[in-house]
Amino acid sequence: MREPLVPTLDRLPESVRRFELPTPFPVGPVNCYLLLDDPVTVVDPGMLYADSVATLTAELAKVGLDAADVGAVVVTHAHPDHYGTAGWLAERAGAPIYAGRAEVPKLLENRDRDQLYTLIRSFGIPEEMLGVFPAFYGAVREWLHDIDESRVIAVDDGDELRLGGRTLQALVTPGHAAGHLSLWEPVSSRLLSGDHLLPAITPNPLVELDGDSDLLRRRSLVDYLGSLDRFEALDPQVVLPGHGPAFTSVGALVTATRAHHERRAEEIHAHISRLVEPTAYELSRAVFPHIDGFEILLAISEVLGHVDLLVADGDVVIDLGSPTRYAPT
Repeated sequence: MREPLVPTLDRLPESVRRFELPTPFPVGPVNCYLLLDDPVTVVDPGMLYADSVATLTAELAKVGLDAADVGAVVVTHAHPDHYGTAGWLAERAGAPIYAGRAEVPKLLENRDRDQLYTLIRSFGIPEEMLGVFPAFYGAVREWLHDIDESRVIAVDDGDELRLGGRTLQALVTPGHAAGHLSLWEPVSSRLLSGDHLLPAITPNPLVELDGDSDLLRRRSLVDYLGSLDRFEALDPQVVLPGHGPAFTSVGALVTATRAHHERRAEEIHAHISRLVEPTAYELSRAVFPHIDGFEILLAISEVLGHVDLLVADGDVVIDLGSPTRYAPT
């Protein structure tokens, strides 16, 4: 994790425990939160990777609990590092799993793989590299426990949830994921932010299918930046993120985030002008020349997020050919 952009906090609120669970991804370990009051709630229980289950059960044991004592599981968003163990824990606890409504199909593996690969091909990735994606998805599947659909409770923006002995307001904001769920506690001015707000990095605006879009995907970064005013207005005193330490000063983080994305958009505009109608893959290689394997998709997500900003500002136009290409206006 890079140096934080905002002040961090060493002490967590009472009745909240944080511990890290390993992941195989570049982002590093994921934070799991334990809200100790009734109903005992686990937020983002990590994935079935390395010793995650052993760590989770050991942390519960430290406060005199085991999996059967858990009353609720919360998944902030359906990325493997955050939810792979959710089905395992909910099964042993007999507990519900709360997640943003748009994340539920992903938790249940109800995805249109054919449409996903159509989208991936539109990026102009060379044919010989395409095999990495099904191989990666197959490997990740080994780190995910099946989830019983009857246990899943879909959460909408503004819902009030009684979790960990407190009343929390659901903030469902598209960006890093279509149905990303943050939990806001107005009484104590605390926010469980998942990956929507991170202290040291801006969350990747991941490519995500949207069958109703002409691009077959969400405009993730446009959505994400549109949500930030709302979090800045909340001005939480304590933010508990999905990665890295607790922090404060959301206003400063929002300012730094907007400035970062403006700079990156200018950089990508220069690459588009130089490369002459590049594909998303060609742009990603220009911006991130050393990235390879599945991380190519992360690089493409980063690039396309900023292309979408340039299109929204009228600085770039899209040619929806095969593959899709981009040109300066």
